[in-house]
Amino acid sequence: MTTSAELDGRLGQAKECVRQREYAQAIELYRQVLETDGRQVAAHEGLAKAAFLSHDYDLAIEHFRRISQIEPKRSHVLVNLGAVQNRKQDFPAAVQTLRKALSKDRKCAEAYYNLGLAHRGLNQLSMAVSAYKEAIRLNPEMAEAYQNLANVFVEMGNADQAILHYRRALDIRPDFERALRGLERAQGAKQKAKNAISPFGRLVDMSQVKKAGDSPSARLMTDKERFDDRAAVYAKAKDAQRAATAVFQLLQTDLEDDLLELTRSVNQSKDARGFWDECQQLAESAEGFERLADVLLKRTEELRAHEEEIARITSQPTGA
Repeated sequence: MTTSAELDGRLGQAKECVRQREYAQAIELYRQVLETDGRQVAAHEGLAKAAFLSHDYDLAIEHFRRISQIEPKRSHVLVNLGAVQNRKQDFPAAVQTLRKALSKDRKCAEAYYNLGLAHRGLNQLSMAVSAYKEAIRLNPEMAEAYQNLANVFVEMGNADQAILHYRRALDIRPDFERALRGLERAQGAKQKAKNAISPFGRLVDMSQVKKAGDSPSARLMTDKERFDDRAAVYAKAKDAQRAATAVFQLLQTDLEDDLLELTRSVNQSKDARGFWDECQQLAESAEGFERLADVLLKRTEELRAHEEEIARITSQPTGA
């Protein structure tokens, strides 16, 4: 019969094997312990960790589930299980597991962080933003949460918010390589977008230029027409910029906050009336977003129409 001292010795050997990255040997030692005591939580945890590090995610999931059955009140086991499911890219299962973990512990930043990963994997970007922000609220020093939140903002096309959160990650960890690379990409994307939408400094498309003598000379704009064109483009561009700013502000304030409250309501199983009120509030914010988006679209179309009109006028032969 194996004694307690012998079991402890094997656990110690297995931990050392994990430290030395000898995962197969560690798994075998943990299994030997579990053959004697199948409810040995430390052995299940060690085996799950060794399996995870050796990329045997199914084995890791199996033993995290066994721990959850032995000690169902331990929320961190479910968080670890959700993390492995994320790594396996089983995002729907991860969301379900992590919500169960949060029902046991609402203040677990790691649970929200992993939930953010799962929602991003499902392309549920707004919900990923909410989860990452909750992780940051609970643990403001979690640099990885800022970095992953910035990644989501990049995918949403919000370079300003991405840059802000990459910088916050670097404030915590100045040597955070992934955040440094992300910041460089976001800054480059912002500059590229700025250059693309600028109504000034337009280049000539040489493929569209006809050779001399091919057609009558195009009419040149008068100084007054050129001045009026610049003024009109500037005014319309400012209108479009204001509309875009209003859209982003609504996304970052009302719509985002309402979505976060609705997510909390779902996680916390509030009464039906409270849930309905939050759904209504979210619907109102969504309607406001649609109205502002329509305004932005109209301003953009006005800019395009103005440019087409100027192109039509200037393409007319001299004397037309």
